[in-house]
Amino acid sequence: MTTYKNIKGIEIKYLSADPPAPKAGQVWYNSTSKVVKGGINGLGAWASGGALNLGRDSAGGAGTQTAGLIFGGVDGPAYRNETEVYNGSSWTEVNNLNGTRSILAGFGLSTAALAAGGGEPVSNAVELWDGTSWTETTEINTARRYVAGAGRQTTGIIFGGNTTAVSALAESWNGSAWTEVGDLNTARQSLSGTGNSNSNALAVGGTVSPKQQTELWDGSSWTEVNDLNNGRGEMGASSASSTDAMVMGGAPNIRHTEIWNGTGWTEVANLANKHDAGTGFGNSTSLALITGSNAAPRDVTEEWTLTDSTTKTFDTD
Repeated sequence: MTTYKNIKGIEIKYLSADPPAPKAGQVWYNSTSKVVKGGINGLGAWASGGALNLGRDSAGGAGTQTAGLIFGGVDGPAYRNETEVYNGSSWTEVNNLNGTRSILAGFGLSTAALAAGGGEPVSNAVELWDGTSWTETTEINTARRYVAGAGRQTTGIIFGGNTTAVSALAESWNGSAWTEVGDLNTARQSLSGTGNSNSNALAVGGTVSPKQQTELWDGSSWTEVNDLNNGRGEMGASSASSTDAMVMGGAPNIRHTEIWNGTGWTEVANLANKHDAGTGFGNSTSLALITGSNAAPRDVTEEWTLTDSTTKTFDTD
């Protein structure tokens, strides 16, 4: 059984029966069995996936583990516009972005994605993917690179990055126009973003100290929340929402994976390979993917699978 002292100070619910589907981090007292119980993360593991046709880093990404999209990036000194789709086992080359770009923001689904910003030079270009081709659309207000984003093709937000200096600027997207909204509390670049709309996002890490910082966006302002266990930048990320997210890999030479449950980060199984400036995505903490790296092997893909959370009884002796 799990040691009771590890949950000392946590407020718990008084229930007559265990919740039907407890989430990791939930704690309660079962009045029928007269024991304290809690939900913990199930077992998770990384497995090898299909190799990219073009090894690269600092690309945009969108979609899920079985229906993913990667676009742009850099291959050595060359900025790229190539796009590939993933079907759960292999990557297929499809139509390119209209412009070459790297260190950009990307979000959405494999059939409806958005690419924003990037460089070199610093860009304010935005393109929409419809499952077949890319179309240029309304530009962001402030050109930037090393930027992060979160959301879907019709509702999203970008934040941070580098204009000509490290930035805290954020812009909200409603499907047709960009609106400047509240700044991050801390300017940062090479951070990651998770979330599924322009009112629901996390800004995580970055290559400017404090590298472990996390901020939560609620549609009107950013709030500092609990830090990552391992500070990092240039990492992959996956999420179902701002209360169910994960980050993986990153710089410098980090293989750690962490899961966010809405209140804190928990370390889980490490990646097998280094994915500095890799591209990660997924629609949950149960199924995710990261691919690419700025160091060999640059084309490697890893897939994450997490079993459902389980119930543990705490020892109160």
